[in-house]
Amino acid sequence: MKNNLEELTIYCDESGFTGDDLLKEDQPYFIYSAVNMTEKNLTEIKDYIERNYNLQGGEIKGKNIVTRAAGQKVIKYIFEKYAHLARLVFHDKKYALAGKLVEYGIEPYLKSNELFYKSELHIYLASGFYLDLKLKHESAERLFEDFVALARRQLTFEDSLFASKSKLSGQLNWMFEIIRHKPEIMLNELNYDDTSPQSNWLLDLTTTSLFGLLTEWSKNNEILEVICDDSKVFNNSSIIESYNSMGLNNRRSDFLGTPIGFNLKKDIVNKSSKDEIGLQIADLFSATLNYCLKNRELEFSKSILKIVHETCICTPESFCLMPTIQENVKEYTDEKLVFYHQFMYKIYVDAMSL
Repeated sequence: MKNNLEELTIYCDESGFTGDDLLKEDQPYFIYSAVNMTEKNLTEIKDYIERNYNLQGGEIKGKNIVTRAAGQKVIKYIFEKYAHLARLVFHDKKYALAGKLVEYGIEPYLKSNELFYKSELHIYLASGFYLDLKLKHESAERLFEDFVALARRQLTFEDSLFASKSKLSGQLNWMFEIIRHKPEIMLNELNYDDTSPQSNWLLDLTTTSLFGLLTEWSKNNEILEVICDDSKVFNNSSIIESYNSMGLNNRRSDFLGTPIGFNLKKDIVNKSSKDEIGLQIADLFSATLNYCLKNRELEFSKSILKIVHETCICTPESFCLMPTIQENVKEYTDEKLVFYHQFMYKIYVDAMSL
């Protein structure tokens, strides 16, 4: 039966990688791409680029090509013709960090998380935290900085804002008081006492992005041969080991109505982009999207973003942590807001009784 399924070769690469530091102002976005390319596709793209653009050193480097007018013309053609063979996950890092704050700072205190996610209270909260951070509220900036430092083992809890008697504004204070009441719950979720190298990547977006992309490419049970660009995130990674085990056994599960999982032909492989044209093409897609997100006012960017939204977004869109996708500015009815505030009060009372 397995041999009758379609087999795909998937090449994966990223742009905007800053590891578990999601607050770098000069790298606001993280993009991960997964392209399904045959040798014929790769040869066509490489030949087209070489005919129409003067490559330096013979290697396709998206971040160099996309900044030049001639390169943008080449890229636009590639996106128009081959976008259906690419899937992209992209994140506003500050919004992703707001989501991590919900994941590690609130979810562990819940008696049950099913209604929390089905009601989309997690989006409402993450959006509010994100807005406080974008507006550069001093307490929000400090709280996020300390949360990152705690996750990276660079700060003790006692020296963090979480241990102070300060009072924050709005929803941040609601969460702040819950965590301060019993901080060991959040610290345990962060594996705060774990000094293994793996513990340093709790906030990294790479592995979760890869999971979404592989789920997308294998949603009809396709068998995947996966090649990823070398990254220290994958070195001796227990997460990748679990992905290999899951994929080789084609294990699937359901998360809030969304089927997740994928089917692997063999273990995920890491290779150098210098040796794999497929990785260079994946880099071209991710670097281009990164450039366009940073330069949205350009006509080139508008045309690429239109193609991406219509053709390339990894589905479900919840794999992409972007306020524009998650509808950060959305119309909440009075009834919905009353429900959220009542739910938050219940979460608070339950958490304070722990």
